[in-house]
Amino acid sequence: MKILKVLLIVGLIMSDAFAQKVEKIQDADEILAKAVKSFEEVKDFSATIDAEINMDRVQIPKMHAELFFKKPDKIHFSSQSFLLVPREGVALNPSVLQQHYLTTSAMRDTIDGKNLYKLLLAAKDSKTRLRALSIWVDPINWTITKIETIPYEGRTLSMIFTYECQQEKYWLPSKLVASFASESDKAEKDSSPSIDNQFDGAQRLAPRSGMITIVYSKYKINIGLSDEIFEKKEK
Repeated sequence: MKILKVLLIVGLIMSDAFAQKVEKIQDADEILAKAVKSFEEVKDFSATIDAEINMDRVQIPKMHAELFFKKPDKIHFSSQSFLLVPREGVALNPSVLQQHYLTTSAMRDTIDGKNLYKLLLAAKDSKTRLRALSIWVDPINWTITKIETIPYEGRTLSMIFTYECQQEKYWLPSKLVASFASESDKAEKDSSPSIDNQFDGAQRLAPRSGMITIVYSKYKINIGLSDEIFEKKEK
């Protein structure tokens, strides 16, 4: 009986120590900072992307293009057809999230058997269209594996990322599945000024329910892309 009591006390002490350790690890700001750091060494990249769009009552052919990205948020597609794609989500820079949002909570969650951290982010600026986001972070490589918008004007956007290690040190997406749902198929016209928010364009460009699957290949990383690539060409 005494042995059982001793074991119980030891178990409680270990559980309490583990709980304190988990709570420290689960600090929301710390988790987001680690996600930012995981992408810190990537300055720019190019990649081949192939996209398939499945949208309600609309048939869109498969798309193929080159994606160019340069920090902090410069993005260019070699094909104009990629205007339908949630642009900044295609090349997600966690530091932009850190710049525009505050972390309000962190909790443990499991998706497809993987243990993740779920963070709730609240916009710093009251003018930001998307007031809140949920993001899921993988503690193994500190990549953002999922982003979900809080319903806004009857719409929701979810992005799920699959990563592969490039050049044995850079964790970059190999696949993105973006799904969006709308209570109405009618596209809304928005005359308000654009907010410098990473997911604004994606939200406005989702007039109906559907899914976009993007596959990445042939990465070239830190190749010193010129700013001229991202400048809008005059017609």
